[in-house]
Amino acid sequence: MFFVGIFGIEDKKKEIKTIRNLSCKNCDGVSGLTLFKVYSCFHIFFLPIFRWNERYYLVCSCCNSIYEISKEKGIRAERGEEEAITYWDLKPMEYGYYNNNIQHKCKNCGREIDSNFEYCPYCGKRRE
Repeated sequence: MFFVGIFGIEDKKKEIKTIRNLSCKNCDGVSGLTLFKVYSCFHIFFLPIFRWNERYYLVCSCCNSIYEISKEKGIRAERGEEEAITYWDLKPMEYGYYNNNIQHKCKNCGREIDSNFEYCPYCGKRRE
């Protein structure tokens, strides 16, 4: 977050919904993919004035794989269109901006840890 007096610029993340009718490309899990919206926001006194740089991501609840989807597909899914996102729309991400802003779950203890941690700080197991 960046402040100049009463103004600020901040990156925000919003969980939109869980999509259950879509399977992960990595683990073929059907337990659901969670849709997130990440954007930059300019605010005055913490009241948002405008947004830019909107991006949409899906995160697998089984293996924590991250997929980027197009802005158009993300907007349609956010509006509630059930069939807006298909298996073929998922673009796997290895690294990037979003990985630094999401929490992963440890497979051993189930607690949330930063995506850049190689080992769980709670139980000491290596992240898979």
